[in-house]
Amino acid sequence: MKFFILAGGYGRRAEPLSLVKPKPAFPFDGVPLLARMLGRLRGLGCVEGFVNLHHLGAQVMSAAGDGSGIRFFEEAELSGSRVLTRALPFLNDELLAVNGDTFLDIPLGEMARRVRAPGVDGVLLARSDRSGRYTRLLCDGDRFLANAPPAPEGEAALMYAGAALFKKRTVARIDESNFFASIRRQALNFQVVHFDGVWLDVGTPSSYFQAHGDYLSRRGRAGGNGFSPGVEVSPAARVQHSILWENTRVGPGVSLSSCIVTGDLALESGDHSRRIVSRLGVFPFA
Repeated sequence: MKFFILAGGYGRRAEPLSLVKPKPAFPFDGVPLLARMLGRLRGLGCVEGFVNLHHLGAQVMSAAGDGSGIRFFEEAELSGSRVLTRALPFLNDELLAVNGDTFLDIPLGEMARRVRAPGVDGVLLARSDRSGRYTRLLCDGDRFLANAPPAPEGEAALMYAGAALFKKRTVARIDESNFFASIRRQALNFQVVHFDGVWLDVGTPSSYFQAHGDYLSRRGRAGGNGFSPGVEVSPAARVQHSILWENTRVGPGVSLSSCIVTGDLALESGDHSRRIVSRLGVFPFA
C-alpha cells in the first residue's frame, strides 16, 4: 500500500510559526513532524509514497530525511485534494492519504479490511470531538453523508482525524479541491472507522504547543523542553516547558517559560512567558 502525505498548504492558522517553517517541518522533540510520521507509516509496512510540495517546499523535502521511497510532487499552484490523482500511474490499488499537519497512530488493518468490502469506495478515519473547533462528519451508521459546521463546545461530535484510504478507482474520481465535495456529489460509499488512539494536531501555535507537550508526556518527559539540533543554552539562563527550534542561542540573561523560539536566533536578555519569539518579532499565543 502506498501513502500520500498532503504537505503543501500555507498553514495560515499557524502563523507566525508557518511563516518561518511549514507545518510538516515543525519539530517534535527536535525531529520534524514529517519525519516522525514517515517513521510511523514505515512501521505499518507503507514504505513507498508521495509528498506534495508548495509552501516552503525545500524545507518540507528536507524534513523527509533522505527521502527514501518518496516521490515528491511540486505544485506551482495548490490543487487541494486533486493532487492525489498524480499518484495514479504508480498505484496498484489502494492509497492512504494523510494530512501533513497531524501526528497519529493509524489503525491501518481495520481501515484496509473495511475498504476491501464489496461496494465500498473508501474509508475515513474519525474521532470524537468536544472542542467545538473542527468540522463535523454527519453519518448514517458508519456511512459518511456530509460535513457540517462545528458543534458547540462541550457537545459530542465526530470529526475527520486526517487519514483516509481510497480505492484506486476512487482516486481517479477526485475532481474537486476538497475530496469530501467529490464524495458527496458523486454519492460515493465512504465508510467511517472510529478511532481513539494517539492524535496530535499542529493547526495553530497553541495546538502545536499542546501537541508537543502531549508527545513529551507519552515519552515520559511531561513538562520538559524540546530542543532541536544546534541549540545552545547558557547554564545561567532559565528555560522551562519551551520549544526551541534549530540554531537558537540562549544567553545568561534570558528567561523562557512555555515559549516557542523559532530558531536561527541569538537571545541575550529578556523575560518571556507564553510567547512566540522569532526573527519576525515576539507574539503572544493566540
